[in-house]
Amino acid sequence: MGETMPNSLGLKQPVLGIVTALVAVSLSLGICAQFDPATFGSWVALLIMSAIPGQIVIGLVWQSAYPGFLGRLAQPVKGVAILGLMLAAALIMTPTILALVDGGFGVPKPFAIMYTIVSVCCAFWLVAVFQCWPMAAVSKHPGAIGLGVFVLAYVTALVTFKLGFDFGAMKDAPFYAAALDPKGAFPAWNALSFIVTTVSVIMWFVLLDFWPSATIAAALPALGRQPLFGLLNAVLVLAVSWVVWTLGIKVMGMDVVDYMVRVPVSGLFGEFIMLVMMQTAPFQAIRQPVKGLALLVLVVVLAVVMYRVYAAAAVMLVGAMPGGAPTYGLDLWIATAMLSVTFPVFVALGDGFAFWPLSRPAPDAAQ
Repeated sequence: MGETMPNSLGLKQPVLGIVTALVAVSLSLGICAQFDPATFGSWVALLIMSAIPGQIVIGLVWQSAYPGFLGRLAQPVKGVAILGLMLAAALIMTPTILALVDGGFGVPKPFAIMYTIVSVCCAFWLVAVFQCWPMAAVSKHPGAIGLGVFVLAYVTALVTFKLGFDFGAMKDAPFYAAALDPKGAFPAWNALSFIVTTVSVIMWFVLLDFWPSATIAAALPALGRQPLFGLLNAVLVLAVSWVVWTLGIKVMGMDVVDYMVRVPVSGLFGEFIMLVMMQTAPFQAIRQPVKGLALLVLVVVLAVVMYRVYAAAAVMLVGAMPGGAPTYGLDLWIATAMLSVTFPVFVALGDGFAFWPLSRPAPDAAQ
């Protein structure tokens, strides 16, 4: 199973990342083109996003090696098996989400879509910021940790959704139902755009290997342990996110949805390219914080370029769609295509399939 596959091309970074990213974007846009905007923004978005917390657990918590049989599989069977686990998670969680926040099993409403986005964001918070705490403190068994993180992501998302989201500004929309509105503390779009901003900022810190927190923790070892290290990073993430969100919405006067798509969503897309596809190439050997800052420069460039690419693709594949309030048709298509479709394809190709068939396994990977 560790033999070099004859159809592997053996590409190396950064060429490997560039080629795989082009394949992923092409494949993703091909998927997007199969659906009308209404179906794409409801059923397709909900079903694929329902798989992402499971994908995060499999890839980041279990390192694609748990359950045990995954570690024994060769590519591409391993990648297919991981896709099967993701599909199972999506088939379980999609009806659960509809019943939990959407009032039943009809066409998904914005209540379900926004809650699902929040669940993905909570999964990133739990894994990247808190390193699976508190589950990792309770158990050392990977199954217990992973399943605990999975459940906790949805629980914390539900609490956040109920306390933070108010859909009152959308009361005249056809989907609105007062009984389903959590009537939380903030307008729904404001809450969602800020939460997505926090995940983009978390990825900034990942690119920086959590500098300066890691430097602070090295000087004060007590801060290097969870949950203190997570709380330290949480303070930094929330502070930076508030500055970014305030500059975009309050200072520059951007429409909240336009801001969300152009800034944190497009920024996340650029970050995922550099982290998942490029594996931080071509700056892998540079020390922090220079490495992270160089990566962030490329992220900004990618965010601007890929937003334009997906905006053009929307017109080519679907046709003209209205941008801006009240429907935000173009904006939401771009966001869904980037993060609901292309991001999981990035992770599936880069992590689940380990860049197969473009990359060969290392010689010491033979079993």
